[in-house]
Amino acid sequence: MSRIIREKGSLFLVFLFFFLLTEAITFRWVGFTTFSQFLYIDIIMALIIGSIAILFRSNVVSLVIYSFIYGIVIALFMINVTMYDIYYDLFSLQQLQLINEAATVFNFAFLSIPSIIISVILCLLFLTINILLVIYFKKHPQKVDRFHLKTVFMFVVINMCAITLFASGIPSVSEYKSQSNITTFKRASLEKYGTLGYYAKEAEDIILREYNLTDDGDNNETPSNIVYADQTDYFGLLEGMNVITIMIESGQPFGISEVLTPHLYDLTQEGLYFPNNYSENKTNISEVAAITGNYPSINFLPGSYDYEMPFAVPNILADTYETMYFHDNVPSFYSRGALLPQLGFENIYLHDDLYPGEDIWTWNGDYTLDSETIEKILPILTSSGEPFYAFWSTLSTHGPYNCGRNNIISFAEKNYFARIDAAEDAGLWTNVLANGEATDASKIRYYQAAMMNLDDAVGRLLEELENNNMLDNTVIILYGDHNVYYHDLSTKMYADSGNEYYNMEMYHTFFCIYNKTLTQAYLENTGSDSTSIEDFTSPYSIVPTLLDLLGYSYDKNIYLGDSIFSGKMQVFYSHKLSGLFNNIIYSNDGIDIDYSSISVDDDYIDSFQEACEELIVRLEYVNYAYYSTQTNRD
Repeated sequence: MSRIIREKGSLFLVFLFFFLLTEAITFRWVGFTTFSQFLYIDIIMALIIGSIAILFRSNVVSLVIYSFIYGIVIALFMINVTMYDIYYDLFSLQQLQLINEAATVFNFAFLSIPSIIISVILCLLFLTINILLVIYFKKHPQKVDRFHLKTVFMFVVINMCAITLFASGIPSVSEYKSQSNITTFKRASLEKYGTLGYYAKEAEDIILREYNLTDDGDNNETPSNIVYADQTDYFGLLEGMNVITIMIESGQPFGISEVLTPHLYDLTQEGLYFPNNYSENKTNISEVAAITGNYPSINFLPGSYDYEMPFAVPNILADTYETMYFHDNVPSFYSRGALLPQLGFENIYLHDDLYPGEDIWTWNGDYTLDSETIEKILPILTSSGEPFYAFWSTLSTHGPYNCGRNNIISFAEKNYFARIDAAEDAGLWTNVLANGEATDASKIRYYQAAMMNLDDAVGRLLEELENNNMLDNTVIILYGDHNVYYHDLSTKMYADSGNEYYNMEMYHTFFCIYNKTLTQAYLENTGSDSTSIEDFTSPYSIVPTLLDLLGYSYDKNIYLGDSIFSGKMQVFYSHKLSGLFNNIIYSNDGIDIDYSSISVDDDYIDSFQEACEELIVRLEYVNYAYYSTQTNRD
């Protein structure tokens, strides 16, 4: 027995050392403490998984098993630090559903060379030490009687001890076991329970939901009564009007200029503009957020399941509105082909509908220009029955911003670059990375040109609506899905002020609502001469505000935001960061304050925490609404 313990124990201890070392490097890289708060849970998980290796007599086989497990740990290290470096995200098993999309948009510039070097060094050291141990044990053999009986006994003892621990009433263990959706606050949970603790629990959550094994406890109960949101002073003001929502790819306010994007700028002056709008989510989440007003933190798989989403705007408006969706991409990307009908869109126009017979673009920057796509959209809008609800996801401003030769030529032919240079020379435009690397400044210049192309498209939209006497009877909503994360541009913009993940300014995105009737009513009601509204907003504010304006009462529990006219403090839950924030405070769990951009008093902190608590309750309700209606697609 002593030899088994010595040999198998040595291999396990080497594995455990390198696992903890890799985890410590990962944690420090992503801004965590060196070790998880409940380190023993992580170690126990390692012991449970590693105990499999003791069942084999051959140390080579045991080494293969430990090498396989450690290979997964190294892969998680590389994935986590790469995702963190690109856009402050951390990996969750739920993201495996987007592996095809990730592979499609992958760019070698995303690779973290330091992490690759560290991984190679760690793997070489791990293998070298273990191989030396195996060789040593082979040179000093010793017969072990009844090997399998003893190793099975050890295996059972190890796992029984682990089961006993998890069955105990230790508060931290009970807290770990009671986590019903550990992914909701994955950053805080990963730091608390460690790599193996976190991913084991997430896998359990996914499996239990997949096979409908979750308990019907309090966490899965919906509120017994619908709680209708209070009607604001603007309730029903735009009843029956057309709606056009435009999601601007990587749309940030610094791309809006009076001289370079005059149409977008005019909308901020003549419509309602929200300078404190923030968003940090992937495109698919930001898109759904502005259509449904929510997004679950559990696995959401519209490509594999059908969901009932009566709270989505197209479904709500279906009886009286013609609904349509536009985006130049294929139906399989983000499972839009399956998702959009579930959201209630009657008419869906993707690449083959907008550009029949034409090859689709590739992810090299030569995307279809928004000024071209709008010409495909306008005839459909102006010939549709009124009222209509239309959603358009734009494309021109998608990264990368250092290639796309055809678009660069087009931008030059449209005099975008010449206008940018003239505006910069005249002091009317500033390159936000002018003091950085020349290559980064050139990427910002490209992004600005792409925004100018979007501006041309918006100008054509306004012109055509005006020509068809539809402009006054239409509300236009424009918002950005996320920041300009390609090439680390968003982090480089805030390098001087600190670009830690909790610096909310990096997530500043564009948002405005244009309608003459609304603007006039707002100015009259507030007595203000400014159309800028300083309250914190996010993409989750869009649907409640729109329903309020159109005169639809709604259950506030199902939405993760409130009408911008409600006067309520709002916070934003980022599925990517798994944190909660507004423009002043950031929290990883809605309780502890991890960062504050300015000094605030206790009353403000209390209000923030109360808003977070309410949002978390709503998020559980949203999760249940999705999960309880999920059905397999035949």
